[in-house]
Amino acid sequence: MDTLKKRSEFLAVAKGGRLGRRAFVVQGLKRDADGEARVGYTVTKKTGNSVVRSRIKRRLRAAVAELGPGDKPQNADFVLIARDSARTLPFQKLVADLKSGLSQVLDPATPRGREKPRRTNRQNQTNLRRKQG
Repeated sequence: MDTLKKRSEFLAVAKGGRLGRRAFVVQGLKRDADGEARVGYTVTKKTGNSVVRSRIKRRLRAAVAELGPGDKPQNADFVLIARDSARTLPFQKLVADLKSGLSQVLDPATPRGREKPRRTNRQNQTNLRRKQG
């Protein structure tokens, strides 16, 4: 699989679907152009120092390399945002999560995140409490 390199490509994929897994979050977007699927990797400093981040990136790259040709959707871009557990999760579970995540994130029926911000819900609950008391 080719990799995403430019920031604009990562931002474009962020507008697509988003799906959480145990070790990472998958973002996906269908492309108009024909070609093989592309993958980008994001590992933030929250996960650890540079040694830990590099190890997580290597594990994610190896998991993507394990995928067969039928497991990778065509004409799509993906971004894998690593979580802390990506370092310790058994490799076969990492690959299984990746297989299921790549196909589900492109499904239009998959939710795209929260519909309303949480803050709005908290304000409504606070207002209800004030009215009752």
